[in-house]
Amino acid sequence: MLRPQNGYVFIETKSGKTRCQLNEQEVGCESTFADAPEIEGLPANGVRYTANGQLAWVLGNIGDIPAVTLDYRTYSAVGWTIDARADGTTFTNDRTGRGIMISVEGVETF
Repeated sequence: MLRPQNGYVFIETKSGKTRCQLNEQEVGCESTFADAPEIEGLPANGVRYTANGQLAWVLGNIGDIPAVTLDYRTYSAVGWTIDARADGTTFTNDRTGRGIMISVEGVETF
């Protein structure tokens, strides 16, 4: 179980290519995505996904977060199950069953 700070859990993938912050309502991650859509003429470097299944690409910077580096295994945090693997990280909301798989190659929702 990953412990929240002020309601948020901050993580970084083992590869160091993706950083995320999550709370009970949403997951937000930043990375250098291969096929990100453009926003205001720039490739999106972030994605936000809600527990209800809404996806939004964003421009932004999570900043200097106290991220925990994940090993390749399953974690539980603030109502989400996190499956960290070499090919990507999957976040599944425990209440709704909706989720997102994030990797630098792309993003898939379910």
